[in-house]
Amino acid sequence: MTTQTTRSSALPVPRRNLGTAAAKTLRRPQFWFGLMVLLPILAWYAWFSFGPLLRAFWMATVKYDLMNPTESPFVGLKNFQQVFSYPLFWISVQRTVTFSVFVYLGTLPLAVFVSMCLVSVARGRDFYQFVIFLPVVVSYVAIALLFRMLMDPQTGQFNQILTALGLPRSLWITGPNSALPAIALIDVWKGLGFHVVIITAGLLGIPEEMYDAAKVDGAGSWHRFRYVTIPLLGNTLLLESVIMVAGTLQAFTNGEVMGCAGDSCFWISRLVYTEAFTNMRFGFATASAFVLFIFILSLTVVQIRALKPDWQY
Repeated sequence: MTTQTTRSSALPVPRRNLGTAAAKTLRRPQFWFGLMVLLPILAWYAWFSFGPLLRAFWMATVKYDLMNPTESPFVGLKNFQQVFSYPLFWISVQRTVTFSVFVYLGTLPLAVFVSMCLVSVARGRDFYQFVIFLPVVVSYVAIALLFRMLMDPQTGQFNQILTALGLPRSLWITGPNSALPAIALIDVWKGLGFHVVIITAGLLGIPEEMYDAAKVDGAGSWHRFRYVTIPLLGNTLLLESVIMVAGTLQAFTNGEVMGCAGDSCFWISRLVYTEAFTNMRFGFATASAFVLFIFILSLTVVQIRALKPDWQY
């Protein structure tokens, strides 16, 4: 009996012919039905998503003539060379990265802390989430009007609070050195609710058995947070990190609406807008946008490689 089993396991397993499998798949009506359903969607994406992307890449390689686009001379990578040799580009990179770091370091720890507090609330959690999420849906124009009044150097309530506490007054968004941190502070306040909702959902998805086992082993509050919560929240924190970095590096509306002093909020997106619609250098602006796209894509890949957990629960 043992000999027969050994011989049968040693027999070569016949490989499935790919051509036969493909022919069998093409004969199935489910394949053609799925293809007919997906074909309009694929055509939509090809025309409205990938089409403009390819056209933008073409614009980045020509000296685009707005009046006669078909006669735009081909310049190859000259636009990209001009981008990297343009002094204002490196200023915009510095401002963009600084703003992204401010918002990242201000939002992620605070969102985790608020989410931990919400998870511990037994009643009224939905109401608190609604209150925290409310600034996310408020128009940035209304927020700009509000914070311009609060941050007014002469009559603003923020400076009155600083004076009452015996602290020096600030120029806030009207100062060349304080405008960028002030805009980052506003952005943290406005976007906090969005990140709190995501992190709270991740915390509620952690099984209670994990915490019970840690308590049995004698782990305190800090050790449960360090060795249970943070590792099991890894995928959620990765998602948050990618969303936050990609969003802050594309910042435009907040600085444009608030009106920063000087070039303190001269971000890459603002450089693209200025070069395209003020200086009419569409090829240069498109090349700058592609550089930003590659930068965001590279940072996204790095974050996924560095922060992605090696296990699931």
